[in-house]
Amino acid sequence: MAFTASIATGSLSAQSGEQAEHSALEEVVVTVERREQSLQSVAGVAQAFDQDSLNRLGVGTSFQNLQNIVPGMNIADQEGNMEIYIRGVGSSNNTELGDPAAATHLNGVYIPRPRGVGAMFYDIERVEVKKGPQGTLRGRNATAGTLNIVTKRPDFDNFGGDFEVTTGNYSTFGVRGAVNLPVTDNFAVRFAAYTEEHDPYFSNASADSSLDAAGSEDVQSFRLSALWEISEATSLYVVADSTDEGGTGYPGAQIKQALQNGYDFDDLDDPREVLYRGTEGDLDSSHTGVMAVLTHEFDGFSVELSSSYRDLDFEQVNAANDGVYFPGHDEVNQQNYSSQYWITLSESTVHELRLFSNGDGPLTWSTGIFHFQEDQQAALFSLTDGGTWYTGTEWVMPDVDSSSTAVYADLSYDFTDELTAFAGIRHTTEEKSRFGTGGNWAFAFFEAGDEWGTALPSRIGTPGFEYDGLGRSNYDILGASDAELYAYLLDGIGSWGVDDNLDDQIACVTDPSCTDITMPWTVGAPVQQKGSYEDDYIDFRTGLTYQLTDSSMLFASIASGHKSGGFNDTLVMPDGELVAEPYAPEKLVMYEVGTKNEFDLGPVPTRLNASFFYYDYTDQVFQMIVATGDDESASSLQNRNIADSEITGLEIESKFLLPANLTLDMTALWLNAEIKEGVMADTRQGWGTDLPIVDLSGNTLPLAPDFTFNLALSQQIESDLGTFDWTLSAQYRSDYYLTIWNNTDYDLVDGETVVGSDPDYADAVDGYLNLDAGLGFTDNSGRFRIEAYGANLTDEVVSQKGIIDHGNNLRFTNLPRTYGMRFKVNF
Repeated sequence: MAFTASIATGSLSAQSGEQAEHSALEEVVVTVERREQSLQSVAGVAQAFDQDSLNRLGVGTSFQNLQNIVPGMNIADQEGNMEIYIRGVGSSNNTELGDPAAATHLNGVYIPRPRGVGAMFYDIERVEVKKGPQGTLRGRNATAGTLNIVTKRPDFDNFGGDFEVTTGNYSTFGVRGAVNLPVTDNFAVRFAAYTEEHDPYFSNASADSSLDAAGSEDVQSFRLSALWEISEATSLYVVADSTDEGGTGYPGAQIKQALQNGYDFDDLDDPREVLYRGTEGDLDSSHTGVMAVLTHEFDGFSVELSSSYRDLDFEQVNAANDGVYFPGHDEVNQQNYSSQYWITLSESTVHELRLFSNGDGPLTWSTGIFHFQEDQQAALFSLTDGGTWYTGTEWVMPDVDSSSTAVYADLSYDFTDELTAFAGIRHTTEEKSRFGTGGNWAFAFFEAGDEWGTALPSRIGTPGFEYDGLGRSNYDILGASDAELYAYLLDGIGSWGVDDNLDDQIACVTDPSCTDITMPWTVGAPVQQKGSYEDDYIDFRTGLTYQLTDSSMLFASIASGHKSGGFNDTLVMPDGELVAEPYAPEKLVMYEVGTKNEFDLGPVPTRLNASFFYYDYTDQVFQMIVATGDDESASSLQNRNIADSEITGLEIESKFLLPANLTLDMTALWLNAEIKEGVMADTRQGWGTDLPIVDLSGNTLPLAPDFTFNLALSQQIESDLGTFDWTLSAQYRSDYYLTIWNNTDYDLVDGETVVGSDPDYADAVDGYLNLDAGLGFTDNSGRFRIEAYGANLTDEVVSQKGIIDHGNNLRFTNLPRTYGMRFKVNF
């Protein structure tokens, strides 16, 4: 079930033993189509929630919990990156080569990297979710839909604000506050701030370790906004925000060993109980931005100029671990410091010039020019400590550029009071480029004179180690000698750990005067990475609405969206040529018919909406192994346009203002997301040049349950002291898969068929029920409020993303059961 925007806004009252009846269903105004309109007049499916509703429905400031109240939405947190799927459409590529498929916006301005967006859920007017492709209205990477966080604007009329304190389990403590200051009768500012910290959501099962587990959080954020009505026709709106996130990070939980020992995911006592060792997780992320919107109203139309700048500085060291706990798996080598280091630096600007009608005639239109530019730097260092061969993976990209320029037009025309037609078109040009290095390190050291004996252990990552891959002075390694490659590796280390010896080993083999150890050969080293991409495409929408009555509407529409294409990691071909093969944009065309209605069902004011939709989803991108030579070492994981899919669904929303002053919201989503055509190498079985080719036809797309049902029951009861309210909400999701393999049988390389799915590659998730609840009291003055909240009350542990291949079955899960109290003062 999904909740409509007006959840918990309908008022129930019981005074002096007499029951008052509900008033009419409340109108909710949204901007999902880039203009203010009633939610009931939007030709499509959208949901919106204000701050109070998010609190009562168990979301609060936890962005990831938004999926519990929006049917068809899945939000996974992978290393701090919020990965959003809507109705089975999304993207799992979070590298600098990938793009999300659900577009995230703050006050209507596009955010390219949704890291840090989870800490923006405070002092908001509402959050809006529009489902289906929005290529014309919202532009790039909106194939799945859009999510827009609308913050509260300054108010010219009233000085005031609020202050809220939250406390809960996991030692949660948070403070939120906002102040609105009218400086003059046409200039006002608003300041809002938020801080919260909590203990780890995971637990450390290592008996001999004092390391903190993953999932702790320490967030500070503020937002300053100003609104200036320069004249009756001109206004300027400016918003600046800054967020700092710390804690132990958000890596996944490795369950491969548990599966190999006969334990299913559901057999584990607690999949968040992990054996941590060596390196403690550490997250250090900052996300800052400023936006300005200048609007001038002419006679019959308005001009809007908006500009935005965002800066992201994300660094995370993964909490090193040996996977989840299961009986018999309780020992871990605390001296193993193998881990992963992530760095993402992003500076982006968004500029848009938009003209739109502001009259009352039958024609409503808008047109504009959009330009987006992003400059990135990215690094990943995955190191192995203590092995007799040094192996590691390093990708360092000091220069990653992407830009998108679009022109668009959109209009609607009222042919009659009942019949309206709308249409839009958008032309987009995308450009991307990247320069850096990437690949696997692999070499070994031997005692002098014993080149073919036992390799010496290599230590790296021990306490005091710091990675500085983006601090190098030079990234040009094309044609580099072995000695130059070793120097390149050393140049990326900020400081060595107390027990590290890899630096000394490399120094010895590169120094002719050192005869203690030798290195017969280098098996692997990163190669030069250089690629570029350029493409253009057109998106469109067209449709009709017909107003049967003042409160009943029919609609039909066709709309398209694209997710940007790109290029792959550089391949070194047998003849030495460097090739970075491009892949085309994904394209999705949606056909939708529906109806929106409000009426009285007897004494019960009722809202009933329904939408039937069909998606034609082509050139879908998945990652597969590509052979670049004659053996396993000459293979690469590449993005390819693999599949065409069809998604069919029916979504029904309803709201009932029941007798006894109860409000009931229900939404049901039926979904059939099927791959119609697509073949690819079976990457579950590892690297190599002769992997079996699998026909994916008939498989279900990942993260697309057949059925989702949401329900919310709420009530407000007035008393002499004030108003009591409560909300109980639930969501049921049926079974779904985490990957395109769908737990299917597979063929071994030699042709033998394995009957039944191998547990190592298990990717099925059983259906589950999520329960949330809220209980509150507001005094008669409206100044004081206290509420209790609980999210995921049954403490369901559910996989929301899986990285499943020959070496991993890594799960990223939902948030655990959280509960607590909030106390709020309005002034």
